[in-house]
Formats: sequence, C-alpha cells, structure tokens
Amino acid sequence: MRILHTADWHLGARLIERDRLAEHATFVDWLIETLRSEKIDSLLVSGDVFDAANPPQDAVALYFDFLKRLADLKTVKAVITGGNHDSASHLNAPRELLRRFEVHVFGHAGDNIVDLGGAVIAAVPFLRERDLRQAAAGETITVVHEQVRAAIRAHYTSQLAAARMLADGRPVIAMGHLTVLGATTSDSERDIHIGNLGCVGADIFDGFDYTALGHLHRPQRVAGNETIRYSGSPIPLSFSEAADAKSVVIIDTQNHSPVPILLSKPDPDRQKNGDRRIDVQTLSIPTTRLLIRVKAARATLVADLQTVPAGAWAEVTVKLDAPEPDLDRQVREAAAGRFETLKILADRPVSETAPWQSTAPTLHDLQPRDVFRELLKEKQIEGDELSAVFDELLALREVKMTA
Repeated sequence: MRILHTADWHLGARLIERDRLAEHATFVDWLIETLRSEKIDSLLVSGDVFDAANPPQDAVALYFDFLKRLADLKTVKAVITGGNHDSASHLNAPRELLRRFEVHVFGHAGDNIVDLGGAVIAAVPFLRERDLRQAAAGETITVVHEQVRAAIRAHYTSQLAAARMLADGRPVIAMGHLTVLGATTSDSERDIHIGNLGCVGADIFDGFDYTALGHLHRPQRVAGNETIRYSGSPIPLSFSEAADAKSVVIIDTQNHSPVPILLSKPDPDRQKNGDRRIDVQTLSIPTTRLLIRVKAARATLVADLQTVPAGAWAEVTVKLDAPEPDLDRQVREAAAGRFETLKILADRPVSETAPWQSTAPTLHDLQPRDVFRELLKEKQIEGDELSAVFDELLALREVKMTA
C-alpha cells in the first residue's frame, strides 16, 4: 500500500499581509497530479488544513475543490485530522457526506480508527486540554503539565490497542498534531498549549509502524527515528522557513516497492519492522514563491541585493554604522523592482544604537506571551506567577477561537 503524508497546509494564510492563495492552489494542482502519477492509495493530512478557525471563503473553496478532484480520482482514500488552527466543528460539518467518497475527517478527539484495507490508521487530531482533563480549582501549572502529558500518552496507548486489534497483523499508522521533544520549530508555529504543556516524548508512538505528524513546519525525522516524521508545510509560512526544502512523505508498506521515477533521492533509511518492510521516502514539492533572507552592508547595498533572485519576497537586514532614517526607501530603490521587500531590519551594534532606535524585534516577530513578558521586564515586575496566568488566559482564548 502506498500512502502520502502531508500536513499544515494553512489555507488562507498571509505573510505580512500578502495573500498566499495562488501558492496553495499550485500546491493542490501538484498534489492531485502526484497522487495520480505515484499511484498513491491513501492520503493522510495531519492537521492545520486552514490557518484560522474562520478561514476566508476563497480558502474554503480551494479546500472543497481539492476534495472534489480527489473524489474524481476514485483511487485514493483520505484521512484528514484537525489541527490547533482548525475549527473542529467547521472541519467536521461535511464529514458524513465526505465519508461516502472515502474521505474520513476527524476534527475532534475520539476513537478515530480507520481501516484503509492495506493499513489501519489511528487518526488523532490536535488534542485540546478539554479533551484530556477536567480542570480543578487551585491546580499548579506543574500538575496541569503532568496531567496533560499523561493523558496524551494514555490516548495514544488506547488508540494503538484498538488499531492493533482491528489490524490483525497489518501495519498500524498513527496521526498526530503536536510538538514532540527533539523536533525543530520555526517562527510560524503557534503553540496553543501553555508553555511546553503539549510536548511529549517520541516514545509515546512505540508500537506504531509509522507516525504521520503535523504542527511543526520543517520536514524532519523525530529523535532520529525514520518512521516518526513531520511532513512539514507545503509552502514556507515565515522567513524562518526560507531555506527549508518543502516535501511530502511517501510510505510504502509492501515487501517490494520500486523507487518511482518522480521521487526525489531516496532516504538512506529503509525501516524494517519485524518481517514487514516499511519504506519511507520524501518527494520534493516544487517551489512556487521564493522567500529569501539576505544580509547587506550599507556601503555595498546595491551590489549585495543583486544576489536576490528576481520575483522573490525578501527580508533584508542591513548592517549600519550610523542611523539611516530613510533606510526603507534606500533598500526599495536598491531592489529596483526586481523583487519585493516585505521586511527591512537594521543591524547596528547595541552600544551604538541611537536612543530612538529600538533593538527589540517588531510586533510581527513577537507572540502575545513575548510582548507580555517584555512589558513585565520593562516595568521591573516579578512575573513568574503573572506570566502563568497570562498563558492560561491565552489558552482559554484559543479554545474559544477554535471551538
């Protein structure tokens, strides 16, 4: 059986107010063609289909157009789980209709076991705190952390047992949308849990033949394990992902799996699981929009920016020896319309920074909890307890947004 694992589409996402719909539409076209040409039997989408709980209508239209084209193939079954950016109820709304086209959608936690024929899937969506525990008055953050992590582990243990019982020796695959310790994050992930509340060890997936993860946007193995993977997002969602090679993962559960012509260079790792071979390979996604981080010196600004490819979106950091009040204009003139500059940063030694020039990151670079902690620092307030309360309020707000 051939399975394609992807995640974190974030349909409707914007980058510094720039729309990404055209890039997502190109990815969807590529994915449909790949499902056909690679003879994929099943598609797994591990959360964050949309970028917001109430996505724009053009993003919703693109999603349903994809599902219609998927159904037209008549050869690919799909399992789609909700992420922390998704509204579970919004995602679930058409699930009964979609099931008739072999598209299985799970926005909420539950006993979400799907028999795809060649493999059995434990389709675990993003687990919100309300799915895992009942809050009680007077609990410390430490107690909450311990209970949530224990509940996540217990949930996967129960899903594994149910899937193994149904599988009767066939491969069992887990899906998940969470942070696993040892993985690398980027700037564009939003952690709905309090601090590292939702972080778990990779050992909770022991017993699964493969784990298809979402939430982190960089494609990667977890803890060196070839069968526990984040597929990553299909397009770079922030400049911190500019250098990432975007890809999907193809899993082959057959004993003999020829390397398809369109596959990128196979991973050196071919995981054997008992007497059943689990073949894991990555397939590169063509780049639609190039994001570039470039560093330049003021004296050689024009020459330094010549390295930026035409048509790219760029984040430009300029090393300065003195204040440049019109730096924004100078950079855009140096770009000469060859590429679009979305972000301009000044790099000056802290000791020489003018009083009016802040060395702090811009609001675009900060999360709400970062802003709150900076405020506490500025006001010289001991903030451990206040920070914990603020994190709880953020979590409650996120729960309401995604309900």
